Amino acid sequence: MKTSETGGAVLLFVLALVALLASLAVSTTRTAQIEVFSAYGGIYSRQAQAIAESGLLAAAAMLIKDGQKRDTDNLAEDWAAFPDLATYPGVWFLDGHLDGHIDDETGKFPVNSLHPGLSGHAIYEGIFLRLLTGPTFSLPNSKAKALLAALIDWLDPDDNPGEGGGEDAFYAAALLPYRVRNNSLDTLAELLLIRGFSRDLLSGQGTRPGLLSMLTVWGSGLINVNTAPLPVLAALPANLDSARAASLALSVDAYRRDPVRHDELVSLDWLRKAGGGQNAEWPQGVLSTRSLYFSVLLIGRSGSAQRRLYAVLKREQGKQSNQIPNCKVLYRELR
Repeated sequence: MKTSETGGAVLLFVLALVALLASLAVSTTRTAQIEVFSAYGGIYSRQAQAIAESGLLAAAAMLIKDGQKRDTDNLAEDWAAFPDLATYPGVWFLDGHLDGHIDDETGKFPVNSLHPGLSGHAIYEGIFLRLLTGPTFSLPNSKAKALLAALIDWLDPDDNPGEGGGEDAFYAAALLPYRVRNNSLDTLAELLLIRGFSRDLLSGQGTRPGLLSMLTVWGSGLINVNTAPLPVLAALPANLDSARAASLALSVDAYRRDPVRHDELVSLDWLRKAGGGQNAEWPQGVLSTRSLYFSVLLIGRSGSAQRRLYAVLKREQGKQSNQIPNCKVLYRELR
C-alpha cells in the first residue's frame, strides 16, 4: 500500500516538474522569439538607413554629373526623375527599396528676399502678393497684404508693426509668449509662428498644395524659371490679371517641357517666345536658368522598417569653371 502511495506521489511530482519545465520552455521560447524579432527590427532599421544614405550619395553624384555637362537646369534632366527605378532597382538593396525625389530649391520663391534691408525687396513683395491672391490660394487682397506685413515684421529689425502685422507686443499676448525673430528665417517651419499663417495654408488642404512647397529659405534670391512651380511662374509677371497669368504659366510650362526646346533654356530669352503674345512684364534681376540649391527627400525601406532622410545640397562650380563640381550638404535630417 505504501509502495502504491509512494509511486503515485512520485508520479504527481514528475508530472508537476514536467509541467513546470514545459512552462519554462515556452516562456524561454517566447523570450527568444521576441529577442530575435527585436534583433531583426534593428537590422532592418540599419539597412533602411543605409539605403537612404546611399540614395543621398547617388543624388549628389547625379547633380555633380549634371553640373559637368551644362550650365542650366530644367525639369527634363535626370535629377528631376530621381530615383529612376530602372537605374536604381530595389534588388540592388537585397531586402530593401529606395523612394524619394530631388527638388530644385532655386525654382521656389525665396522668402527671405522679402527682408526690407535687401535691395529689390519691393519686387519680391509684388510676387508674393500675386502668389497669395492667384488661383491656387485665392486669398483676398486684404488678407494677402496682412500676411505680407506680418512676415516683414518678423524679418525686419524694427518694432513698428505693419497693417495686419505684428511685433513683440502682439506675440507677447499669446498663451505661450515669444518674440519675433527680427532676422531671416532659418527654416520654413518658423512660418507657423507668424501671425495669420495657418497650417492649412502652409501644408495644403484636400487637392490644394501647401504654400510651403513653393517657398524656400535657401539660395541667393534668384528664381529659376526653368523649374519654378506653376503658381510661382504665374506670380512673376506684374502686368497680368490672375486668369491671364495662369494661362501664361501653362504655356510657359509646356514650352519648357518640350524636348525640342531644351537647348533654348540656357538663357531667359525663351520666356518671350513662350509668352504666346501676352507681352508679360517679367521682373528684372531676380530670374535665372541655373540652380545651385537642391533638396533631397529619400525613403529607405527594409523589411518592416522605414527611414526618411531629408537633406539640402549646394552644388558648386559649373562646366565653365576650372574646378570639378561638388556638392556640399547644408542641412541633413534623419527620421
